[in-house]
Amino acid sequence: MKLKLALNASESQEDYKLLKSALSTVASLRRTAVLRFTSERLVIISTPGLPSNSSSILGDTGQLWCTIPRDIFTLYNVVSARDLNTIAMECSCDALLNVFKKYDAVISQGTNGTMTIKLQSMPEWNVTPLLSGDVGGKNGANGGGSSSSKPNPVCALGITFEEVVHRATGGRMGTTSISNTGTSKFIAHSFKIPAKLLFKAQDSRIQEPMVNYSQLLMYRLPAPQGEWGRGFSNFIRRIERYTTVQNVKLSGKGGHGESADRQRDFGLALIVNELDWYLEICWNGPLEVVPQPQNGESEAHSQPEFTSIDDTSPLTALNDSEPGTEDNSVYEVVLKRKDWKVCGKLYEGFEDVVLAISHDESCVFHCSLSRNSVDDEGQEKNREQGQVIYYMARARRSG
Repeated sequence: MKLKLALNASESQEDYKLLKSALSTVASLRRTAVLRFTSERLVIISTPGLPSNSSSILGDTGQLWCTIPRDIFTLYNVVSARDLNTIAMECSCDALLNVFKKYDAVISQGTNGTMTIKLQSMPEWNVTPLLSGDVGGKNGANGGGSSSSKPNPVCALGITFEEVVHRATGGRMGTTSISNTGTSKFIAHSFKIPAKLLFKAQDSRIQEPMVNYSQLLMYRLPAPQGEWGRGFSNFIRRIERYTTVQNVKLSGKGGHGESADRQRDFGLALIVNELDWYLEICWNGPLEVVPQPQNGESEAHSQPEFTSIDDTSPLTALNDSEPGTEDNSVYEVVLKRKDWKVCGKLYEGFEDVVLAISHDESCVFHCSLSRNSVDDEGQEKNREQGQVIYYMARARRSG
């Protein structure tokens, strides 16, 4: 098993932004996350510690799946005996993010340094499990534990980068802009982040949620940096001011066929109906309805916005609030307010955002970040987009 990565924030700021945004979002949700490296990409997974990691969206907490293409790294070497060279581990989000913040500080001072990440064996850490309370355990992605008593091996993600400190001839610390008359000092920063390697059976239980396409409405939201971006961001965050609210109903109205081109056929609202208090927050700006698949699983997989979402999840019984069959059907789902709050953070950090409402079942917030194309022998070649997908389950009904 071998893992070695390298990236340079100065040379590719967009790629670095994608990775750091994914890490910071995951860190805001839970203490630990699963890093799944394969031959083609890195997937960062934040999932609740349920007794079993079901592929259906259950529980009251959201699941975050971040896809990071391998070509954001200047070096990407992953070797494993498993299929697709898969290496899966669980580690502390805060510890990783703190290292990236230190690297940011070095880059901001003008150092053009490369960060190197290696998987390192740490036999001394496995005498007494170092991470019994922090990584894995009852609250980790492997909350249900394993039937085997064999402990997971603990290794280290060794992260290194250099800092260049410029000194004036008199010995006083200077800035990079006046370093031509002084000398330079190189400082090597080195960190070891404890990580628990997951067995193949444990990793295979962590499955991406599947969404029911039979009653689905999808919107492409206004571009965050566009004319309507600020207004829509305010719309998403409006509910945050009501701190006592537990749940919020997301209600979408969408037409199909030719009528989908008419703005009056669309509508999106946040509805609060708790403790004899009713509040409706409506979005009156533009919305674009994304055509949904019509003929089963094969078309579902062809949707560019949801290539990782499956159409094979078992259908659950719905209550009497099923959407009608007319062009202007209403699709609604009740979400935890804290889950919807995450969407506000995600929306502002990405360029292309799609919102999907699966009636009375779940909601999906799909963010992608376009990346500059590269020349491939004189021809432009599209680069795989980075994606962050947040799956939100329907809030549990009281009683």
